[in-house]
Amino acid sequence: MQKRSEGVRRIVFLFSILSAICWISWVAIATDGFHTFQANPVVWVGFAVQLFIAYFIPQLICKVAYWVIGGFRKDKAT
Repeated sequence: MQKRSEGVRRIVFLFSILSAICWISWVAIATDGFHTFQANPVVWVGFAVQLFIAYFIPQLICKVAYWVIGGFRKDKAT
């Protein structure tokens, strides 16, 4: 698998941050400003786990894309 360029790394980082912000915003809107979270601390743990996942989804997509492109380049070289 080839090394990502600095530009791609920065774009992926930007999309990771935007993904996390979108997740926080969506949950805040859907729960009326997190008011339904106050009664159950387990919900906060679930929210944090899902926020962690939302942050790493763009990075996973990038790694898969580089893996697929690398496979095509390997086939072309042989």
